[in-house]
Amino acid sequence: MDNSLNATFRAAMRRMAATVTVISTTAENGSRHGMTATAVTSVSADPPAVLACVNRSAALHAQLGLGRRLCINLLHCSQQRLSEVFAGALEGEIRFTEGDWLSNGEGVPYLADAQANIFCEVEALHAYGTHSVCISRVTHAVCRPDVAPLVYQDGTYMCTGPLTP
Repeated sequence: MDNSLNATFRAAMRRMAATVTVISTTAENGSRHGMTATAVTSVSADPPAVLACVNRSAALHAQLGLGRRLCINLLHCSQQRLSEVFAGALEGEIRFTEGDWLSNGEGVPYLADAQANIFCEVEALHAYGTHSVCISRVTHAVCRPDVAPLVYQDGTYMCTGPLTP
């Protein structure tokens, strides 16, 4: 990609608002891994499936594999600090000291007070450019009653709300 196209593409993508998530999983040795991600979307409602793009340089990437169980934690607008921690403010297992983390019956860490938790199992991985596209089958989901997701747009965190007529 030429430099001008690269810069214009990045500028265009900064205009795309995205819900902030933390993807979490447990390694074979029991260590927990997690990272902040905004490149997450639904793929299908039947069967329920989600897609997440993970940079191959991210520590979490090494934990991805077919059959791996993970949780996509959609952050609430009150959880900006948690997003920053999992985006690199802290490293490794220490990240999980921020927030109220629990583990499900399969040992997958999840954020107890997230906007929503989407538990899934990796079914496909496709390398593309600097990232891997991870497609996962949803096995369980939990939602908070209020709807106030943390959103990231143009390098800034924000919350959404209904438009006034």
